[in-house]
Amino acid sequence: MNLGDLISFCGNLLDYDPTNATYREQLVAILNDAQTRTLTDRPWDFSMRDRTLKVYTDVSHEMSFVNGSATVAGINFPSSPSAIKPGSRWDRGQLTVTDSNGATFQYLVAYVKSANQLFISRDFEGVTGTYTVTLKFRDVYLPSDCMTVQNVSDPEVGIPAKALFLSKWEREDANLDPDLLGTIEAYLPSEGKRTPAPQVPRGVSVVAGVGQGIRTINVYMVNVYGPAATNYPVYRPEVSDGWESAFSKVATYTLADNQTLTFTPEAIPSATGFYRRYYFTCPEANILAPVRVRDALGEQGGPPVIGVDTIDPQGGVTLAPNLALSHLESQNFQSTSIRYRHDQSAAYQSVQLYPHPSADQGLNVRMVVTPQRMMEDQDAPLVPASYAQVIAYAALENLTLKVDNPALSAVYQRKKDTLYKGMEQRFLQAVPRRIIKGTPTAGYKFMTNPYGKLTFIP
Repeated sequence: MNLGDLISFCGNLLDYDPTNATYREQLVAILNDAQTRTLTDRPWDFSMRDRTLKVYTDVSHEMSFVNGSATVAGINFPSSPSAIKPGSRWDRGQLTVTDSNGATFQYLVAYVKSANQLFISRDFEGVTGTYTVTLKFRDVYLPSDCMTVQNVSDPEVGIPAKALFLSKWEREDANLDPDLLGTIEAYLPSEGKRTPAPQVPRGVSVVAGVGQGIRTINVYMVNVYGPAATNYPVYRPEVSDGWESAFSKVATYTLADNQTLTFTPEAIPSATGFYRRYYFTCPEANILAPVRVRDALGEQGGPPVIGVDTIDPQGGVTLAPNLALSHLESQNFQSTSIRYRHDQSAAYQSVQLYPHPSADQGLNVRMVVTPQRMMEDQDAPLVPASYAQVIAYAALENLTLKVDNPALSAVYQRKKDTLYKGMEQRFLQAVPRRIIKGTPTAGYKFMTNPYGKLTFIP
């Protein structure tokens, strides 16, 4: 069952299936909400994923700072030479510098522009000079679709070794050094990250085109942190990644046959670290899920590289995509387009490790994921096909309440519950859990305390 089937199923049971864009949008939103509520309160086998994340150790490097400036000079900064996949793995790293007066300052690396220049998150406040700094990447960020972590293990010690669960309070209670480097023993939930979104799409211009077709283009804009710094890629390897924001407000352009769009992000302060991207939909081409704007003619104002879609804070580049209706309707475009994958949440959970690895390595993480939003008729739910109707019944339960029919809502609730129980019996395995008596710390060292309350942990 795909989204189109679910919509038809709901229309058949309600005997109401208008060809109305607003109604369809509301019904799709209810179906997606029903899928999310159905799948996010249980560790279903089919919604678990085993992923290997990249973990980076601390780095010492010599850099030159100028008081009152966010520009930092040096040599051999890691920086991508590709215009299609810009960025650096140092982006958003925590930089600690001690100046000649002995004062210590901490900054975030906003972004690395080149192998000899980067920008920090605010102007340098210390004494001008060249110093050896420490870069830390202690937060290991999980993919945006991660809901809960089921297990963390270290694959670098032969047979992967399970990491213990440890809270930050327990780390402090046991007097463990958070700066310690070594072999991973435990993981700690951390504070995560959220990328701020732009208010409206900026830099969009209507220009002349030939044989484009009459169409409506809905444009969204996002900010991006660290397009080359994520611990696990969300998009396919040949395109730019990063921690994306939620969408800006939509800007709608009704274009004639002789019109198209270009995209020129404005220059913003480098200390923000915001790369910019655009996404669009086109109802006439049945593109209802936002896809990424990519240059098709070579950059206008930069290197002539086709496929560029991510622009750094300094801007100065114009994207000229092919928005002709005939191209957007082709299978060639639809099979290679890049669909927005962050479900408009822009929230990224993270974990920290104790000790933090003393060398760059991988980290095995098993996680329960949230389902990808269904937007187009061919999109299929994450629920197995034999139980996909549970989503429709959950949606109908809400729809009938919306039209003030609680009796019918109760009928669909019972149907949903019956299917849901069957799905639990079929797919929900018993999750191994441990019972810990007392706290895992005795106040002085990392050990089991045999006294205190009982605690269930994953």
